[in-house]
Amino acid sequence: MSCRVFGLEPETVYGEEKTKAQFNLDFDHEVDSMDFKLNDEPVTKSFGSRMNQKARAGVIKPTGSIETSANLQILSHYFWGFLDEYKFTAGSGQNAPNTHEFWGGEHKLLKSFRGVSVNDELVFYLIGLLVDSMKLECSSEDMTLGADFIYKTEFSEILDDEDDYQRVESLVNDLFIMFYDISLKLNGEDPAGIQTSFSFEGSNNHDVDKTIGFGARHPQGQAKANKRENSISIVTTLTKETVRAILDARYGKVNVLEPTKCQILQVPLAVHVDLCEYHEIGLSMDIVFPKCTLLAEFDSSGIDDVEATLNMATLGSDTVELVDGTEVATDMYVKLVNNMPEIGGSGSSP
Repeated sequence: MSCRVFGLEPETVYGEEKTKAQFNLDFDHEVDSMDFKLNDEPVTKSFGSRMNQKARAGVIKPTGSIETSANLQILSHYFWGFLDEYKFTAGSGQNAPNTHEFWGGEHKLLKSFRGVSVNDELVFYLIGLLVDSMKLECSSEDMTLGADFIYKTEFSEILDDEDDYQRVESLVNDLFIMFYDISLKLNGEDPAGIQTSFSFEGSNNHDVDKTIGFGARHPQGQAKANKRENSISIVTTLTKETVRAILDARYGKVNVLEPTKCQILQVPLAVHVDLCEYHEIGLSMDIVFPKCTLLAEFDSSGIDDVEATLNMATLGSDTVELVDGTEVATDMYVKLVNNMPEIGGSGSSP
């Protein structure tokens, strides 16, 4: 059986080099796809010839990506990597789940991680991982999680057999999220009609170029995150129930039949995930985008139903209330209730 897994643990100091024995992953999980590369294209010179005559090693700008089925256990690390604020609240009572809250703030230096990428007999140990972008998608099956990384450097290990990799202790309650576990609230209400697809994609736009200077091939310091860009799309079908909401989004104002002079709709969107198998335990996830611009696009083909896509981009000009009652201004907030301990807390190794 093939072994294709990926695991993470937080770094105390960005890019601090560790030996294999010093890696202590919080978890590892199976992946549908995974790709980590150095991007070390050589520099070649032709000197007037039609053929390259000489070559030297080029700059190393390591990047990586993974795609897997999303579950409530592993998402915490990815959300902290993508967003920059994190608050942990321990569950009250024996075996009570813990609450992890994440929200987007103004920090440019984001949380970094160490990672392990297992490709059968070949294992990469990754240092200085930063989540450059994150994607969640769901239609008629499970929710998929995608993440793109930049990182500082790596070292590798060749195993005698793919079964030689020692997996981290199994995750608890790691069922993947299905489409029927998800509910939406648009502007505080259930959206009209039937929604058939949801996707979120966010980018931190890290600037790697400014981390590589004289005397080194790979990044020497932590890349700063630039503008955070979040986009959301919801696909629905044009019906009598949905046409009014679609026109409101298209024209920027409620109950009009033509574009307004200068208005656009700005509404909140909330995504709730509740797995019925874990409902009594209390495991769940809430993603709140407190204010989004809203546009509508159409796709009409043949005699198929007319599909409408509601496209949203987040704004950071509204607030969300944390579990402790604190109000924070943000463009994205996540409350994740699961069995994972505090990330980087006393239960984790530095």
